[in-house]
Amino acid sequence: MCGIFGTIGKIDRNAAENCIKKIKHRGPDALGIQELQGATLAHARLSILDTSDAANQPFCSLDKRYWIIFNGEIYNFVEIRYELEETGYKFRTHSDTEVALYAYLEWGEKFQKKCNGMWALAIWDDYEKRLFLSRDRYGVKPLYWYEYHNNFYFASEIKALLPILKEIRPEYDLFANGYNPFASASMEKCAVKGVNQFLPGCCATYSNEKLKITRWWNTLDNLITVPTKYEEQVEYLRDIFMDAVKIRMRSDVPIGTALSGGIDSSTIISFMHNIPADEKGNHFCDDWHHAVTVSMPNTLNDETVYARLAADYIGLEVNCAEITPPVSLEEIMKYVYMSDEPYDTLLAPHYQEYSAIRKSGIKVTVDGVGADELFGGYSFAVLDFIKNGNLSDKELVELVELYNDMVFLEDRITLDDVRKSASENTARNYSQYTDLDALNRILYVETHRNILPAILRVSDRYGMASGVEIRMPFLDYRVVSFAFSLPWTSKLRNGYSKAIVRDMAKAYMDSRILERKVKIGFNDPLTEWFRGPLKDILGDIVNSKDFIECELINSLQASVIINEFLKSEDNTYAAGYRIWPLIVPYLWEKAVIKQGCDYE
Repeated sequence: MCGIFGTIGKIDRNAAENCIKKIKHRGPDALGIQELQGATLAHARLSILDTSDAANQPFCSLDKRYWIIFNGEIYNFVEIRYELEETGYKFRTHSDTEVALYAYLEWGEKFQKKCNGMWALAIWDDYEKRLFLSRDRYGVKPLYWYEYHNNFYFASEIKALLPILKEIRPEYDLFANGYNPFASASMEKCAVKGVNQFLPGCCATYSNEKLKITRWWNTLDNLITVPTKYEEQVEYLRDIFMDAVKIRMRSDVPIGTALSGGIDSSTIISFMHNIPADEKGNHFCDDWHHAVTVSMPNTLNDETVYARLAADYIGLEVNCAEITPPVSLEEIMKYVYMSDEPYDTLLAPHYQEYSAIRKSGIKVTVDGVGADELFGGYSFAVLDFIKNGNLSDKELVELVELYNDMVFLEDRITLDDVRKSASENTARNYSQYTDLDALNRILYVETHRNILPAILRVSDRYGMASGVEIRMPFLDYRVVSFAFSLPWTSKLRNGYSKAIVRDMAKAYMDSRILERKVKIGFNDPLTEWFRGPLKDILGDIVNSKDFIECELINSLQASVIINEFLKSEDNTYAAGYRIWPLIVPYLWEKAVIKQGCDYE
C-alpha cells in the first residue's frame, strides 16, 4: 500500500517532491522520484511484500522502457507470476508490483481481469510516451487527476495535487443543496474545483495531450449461475470466502484485524483461524494474531463485550484502545483534512484505532467492509424493500418483524404503515437493473453508487493516515458477483438479515454474535461528545465570524438547530449525527482550502 503522484509534462523536481510528501503518510518506508523524458513519477512506499529496496518504486522493466508506480495489492500475484514465468519472464523481486508490470506487458489491458485485488496504478511507456492508468473494480484504492496548460497530473489523494493547482477553491455545485458525501463519492467531480476522480472499474490512456477513459469492469456483466438449493449456496459462499480471506493473508509483515464485535469482522477472524494448514501456501503470513478493538465507555457505541466474545471463541487475545474525544478545534480539523473530502461523521474512532494498530507494529489488517451492502445488513435497505418489493402477506409479516428487530432505538413500523407508504410511493426507475430482484436493486445502488464508495474513500484515508493497509475479503470480486446473483430470500431469511453470511460462519463463531439483530455501527458517539467535551468547541464554531460568512452552508439554519441542541438536556442518539453535516463543510473549507499545508 502506497501513495502515488505523477505528471505528464513539465514539473520541477522540487515541486514533484513537495506533492508526494503531502501523502508520505501513505508510504513512510521509502520515497522515490523518477524524472523521464516527458513524465515524472513519484512514489511513497509502505513495504508489505518483498520489503527489500529492490522492490522500491518507481519500478522499471529490464530494458527501462516501462515504468510503474503502484498503490494496492494483487492478492493472486503468486498464480499470475507462475503463469508469466512459464512464458519466459524473469523476476528480480518477490513483489506484486513487478507481477503487475509484466502482466500488463504480456496481456495489455486484459491483465486487469486476471487480477484479484485492490489497486490504483500508472504505467509509463518511455518510448511511445504513453501513460496507462487503472483503478480496481470497486474503487478500494483512490485515483485523482487534474489537467492544466497541457500538463496532466494524477495522485492517490487530492492533497497531493493542492500544491500545483492554479487556485484552490471548493466545487460549489456539490455544496449548493447540502453536501452529500455518499453521492459525491461516486462522481467524477470532487469537492475541490478542477480535480477529478477516476471512477471504480475504469482505466485510461493519456497520449498526445488526450485522455481516454474506458470502463473495464461492470458487476452486472459478471453475474454467475448460483446453486438452486440454499444449503448449496451457503457451501459455495463458504468456499470462495475462505479463499478470499486466505489470499489476503499473503504478506511479508505481520497482519492484524480491527475487531468491532459485529458479524462481519467476527466472521473475518473466524475464517482466518480456520484456514486449513495445507492450503496456506506461498507468502502466507502465520503472524496474524493481532486483534485490536476500541472502547468507548459509557456510550451507546461501545461493543467491547461482543469483540471479546468473538476473540475468546478462537482463543485470540484482543488489545483494547480507548477512544478519546478531540481536545481542540485543530485536532478536529486535522481529522477533516486527512479525510480529503467531507464525510457525514467525524471518524475519530477510526483514526485512533488504526493509529493504535500501527503503533503496535502492524501494517496490514483484514477487515469486514462490504458485507452490509452486499448481503442486506442495513435496516433502511430492508425497509425500502418492504415498502417497494411487492411482497406477499406472509413475507411482509416476517420482514416487518425483522426490520423492527434490526433498527436501533427509533422508527418502528406496522403492516398498516407499509401498505400506506407502498400505495403513496411510485416505484423507482431501475430500468438498467431490471434483471435483479427488488432488494438486490437497492443493494446494488448502495454498493456501487451511495454508501460503499463513501466508506471506501474514508477507510482508505484513515488507514493510510496511520500507514496501515486495510484488506477486504467481502470485496473479492468472486464474492461480489455471487452476492448479486443470489435471490433476496438468501439474504433475508428466518428473521435475520445477512442470513447467508451468518449461516456460512455458523461452524466457526460464537452463536451469541451470529444471533444479534441490532446493528449499532462503529461511529463517533457524537451526541455524548457534543453535549460534553466538545460542547464549548461546537458553540465557538457556530458563533464565529468565519462560520457565519461561510458560503458552503446555511449558517443561520445551522445555528438555530445547533443552539437548540446545546440547550436541550435530552438529545437522542441520532441528534448528534444531524449536527455534524451542518458544520463539516465549514471545517473542511477551513482545513483543506484555507489551511491545507499547515497539517503536514
